[in-house]
Amino acid sequence: MTFVADWRRRKSGAFDLFGNSTARRTERLNLWGKPVEVYANANLSIYSGQACNARCPFCVEELRPASRGSALAKQKIRESDDARYFGALSETLEALRPLDPTVSVTGGEASKDPRLPRILRTLQAHGARKRTMTTNGSGLLDVREGRRVVEWVAETGLRHLNVSRAAVDCERNARLMRLPDGLTLAGLREALAIARHGGTRPRLSCVLLTGEVDRIDEVVRYLEFAADLGVDNVIFRQLMKTDPRSHLENSVVRFSDLRRVRLEPLLDRLGGDPRFAHRRQIVGYYYYVEVWKYADIDVVFEEADLAQLERSKTAMPGVVHELVFHPEGRLASTWQPWDGVLGPLPAFAASPAKI
Repeated sequence: MTFVADWRRRKSGAFDLFGNSTARRTERLNLWGKPVEVYANANLSIYSGQACNARCPFCVEELRPASRGSALAKQKIRESDDARYFGALSETLEALRPLDPTVSVTGGEASKDPRLPRILRTLQAHGARKRTMTTNGSGLLDVREGRRVVEWVAETGLRHLNVSRAAVDCERNARLMRLPDGLTLAGLREALAIARHGGTRPRLSCVLLTGEVDRIDEVVRYLEFAADLGVDNVIFRQLMKTDPRSHLENSVVRFSDLRRVRLEPLLDRLGGDPRFAHRRQIVGYYYYVEVWKYADIDVVFEEADLAQLERSKTAMPGVVHELVFHPEGRLASTWQPWDGVLGPLPAFAASPAKI
């Protein structure tokens, strides 16, 4: 694919839904009696109600509400009744069937969620395509409903398993993510092998931090670590940007601004390194992605701008770009369950069939 230098410079500011997005179109859906225009390649996020056991100072879950002047505790309301929760989930998946979105299970920490096996079975039963789960990995070897969590991941047909890891060294990673009960290296190797054997492709996800993975030789070191684990897919993320005019000033915002590694200069240097080959660019409505190849590893670099997200929504009123099924059993077009509510209707589902 031809490289477009202007896209790298302008990033998500170059987004043109009908000109350079991955779908180049929208879909008209009828959601609970209301017509809704949705980006045709929108993703549905199943947002786990399980609190995360890590305390990453760069936590995206904390950063999203902070970018809109709010706090995480205000948006994390959990429906305690399983019948109501899974009734709403099933109804949501049925309502979105004409769109056939990709689906991501995220959190919080999904691998520690007691509901996870049933969530995965529900997604499988509804034929949701290209299913992915993001996790810090800590609960992958936990046993739930008679199987280890990673076995549920593989047996229910997840396409990808994204494991967040900030450093190669286990002790360093535990300190950076403030995750004292993470997997050992042997445990991580075992979990990834189980996923691969079951047909799920594992991916490591690494944030770019000053003083850590912040230059090409550290990127290469991380990639060699991934290869040793049998992983052929790695993503490096620039810490998300927020708008200082609207964000809630908290420790995550301050840490992100202090330790952010700018992705653009790194990509410029990468172009002169013969070990890397450029594959393609993706321009999203608040994110910019480049895909490269290093030996047999697909290497993805991503940056996202939550201020651009708000600008894009203003520029395209009425278009839904993302779908989030919240822990309280509500589908919305944002990560705040009270904003952009799409359904289900309050009268959904009595007691759905056991899955």
